[in-house]
Amino acid sequence: MQSHLVGEVIKALNHIQQDYHFSLEPIAPNARYVALSADGCCDLMLFEDIDWGWRDEDIDLHVTEPLLVGRERFVALKHLNRDQRFFEMKGLRFGGIVGYHYPFAANEKDHRILEEDYGIYLAHSHEVNLQMLLNKRLDLIMLSDEYLAAMVPRSVKEQLLISKKPYGVFNMATVVNKNKNVDASQVEHLIDRLKENGRLSAIFKKFKLPASH
Repeated sequence: MQSHLVGEVIKALNHIQQDYHFSLEPIAPNARYVALSADGCCDLMLFEDIDWGWRDEDIDLHVTEPLLVGRERFVALKHLNRDQRFFEMKGLRFGGIVGYHYPFAANEKDHRILEEDYGIYLAHSHEVNLQMLLNKRLDLIMLSDEYLAAMVPRSVKEQLLISKKPYGVFNMATVVNKNKNVDASQVEHLIDRLKENGRLSAIFKKFKLPASH
């Protein structure tokens, strides 16, 4: 996902119009609410689910139709006699991401509660968690189908036991602050154009992602 998927979409948005120049501002997941607030650095965010804490924020949002439907799965290391029942075991050490929402943990964000009550240890990147899993410092990590398809080499994937059932399904859309510098309806229109002209599907195909709606 971070192999410039967002950058490709931004490039496509800039290519089809001249009213706006969209640019990428790297933001940590736990800082995105401030970033989209009145005093924040961003006007919109791509690939967000409205249920990822946005309903709790005092921001007047426009949410586009989903760009894609994302699915997150538990991932463990393959091991002799280990099968899908492993994902139901108690007392496992989970690896999560700071600022992410996990429905099986009541979407809790407090790292102390996540660690003490759910056994979830938070890092700042999937790469760190994946390496910790490969080094057997974690029992489970959580990865999206998109990340598994686009970012995990086959040689690594062959070492992984991946849950057949996703623990979360997310409608990944664009969220726009209605009171900032970008017209929300215009953003919706531009995204629709990328869908209609096939550019969005082409970008997703490049990153081995499912076609957009």
